[in-house]
Amino acid sequence: MHKFIQRFRQPKFPTDLPLCQLPSVLDVSMARRVLVFAPHPDDEVLGCGGTLALLPSDCQIRLVLVTDGSGGGDLPPEIGPRRRKEWAESLAHLGITDVTYLNAPDAAVAPEPIWLGLIAAEIKAFQPDWIFSPSMTDYHRDHMAIAQMVHSVCFEFACVKQLLMYEIWAPTWATHIVNITPVVTRKREALLLQKTSLEYGNYLQAIEGLNLYRGLYLGFPNASAEAFWIVSAARSSWRMVCHRFWLRWLNWVGI
Repeated sequence: MHKFIQRFRQPKFPTDLPLCQLPSVLDVSMARRVLVFAPHPDDEVLGCGGTLALLPSDCQIRLVLVTDGSGGGDLPPEIGPRRRKEWAESLAHLGITDVTYLNAPDAAVAPEPIWLGLIAAEIKAFQPDWIFSPSMTDYHRDHMAIAQMVHSVCFEFACVKQLLMYEIWAPTWATHIVNITPVVTRKREALLLQKTSLEYGNYLQAIEGLNLYRGLYLGFPNASAEAFWIVSAARSSWRMVCHRFWLRWLNWVGI
């Protein structure tokens, strides 16, 4: 009996696990029409600015700024217009001039019919094959809510081939990475144009650290990379199901 009990007390961890599979390198040359949803001014440069700079010259890119960038009422009233102006200048440095504003309340975005309808209308109007959105694992309620809404409607349109979720406030489950080493300087210059945002946080050093961390996957010194969680079908993965449950729980407890 003692031997029987001891056998069940032994650790059940497998001893022959294979090496973990690294994220795949994304082929950005396949993109033709790209629609990017940015919760706030600077999010798109932080999360995928390098990737946007690497897209083919014949790729059509449109940026959708979801909130008004006002900081949720905790900042001076002129901050929203100032941030939106700097945002447009920053995007122009990346060669992007096609922009749209939804003017949702900053820090108060929720999955409501009005915002779902506007997001769906943007997708229908532009007919993208790739859509970029924040990640559902990001530690910001606006980011999670927008990610949830974009995912819930994007695959209703046959044009959409994949949803690429970028990371800002928290590393996401990376399925793909993009080597942005050749355009790190350009990404830095674009972010520096968003002066107001940088007054409230050292986002430049933080994102460059994250990109260097992700660059370790590329296997050569001083590489920088942006990481994405890519969903390529309407059917939700187990990760997406888990995070939808997590978002519902956050809403329920009022965090």
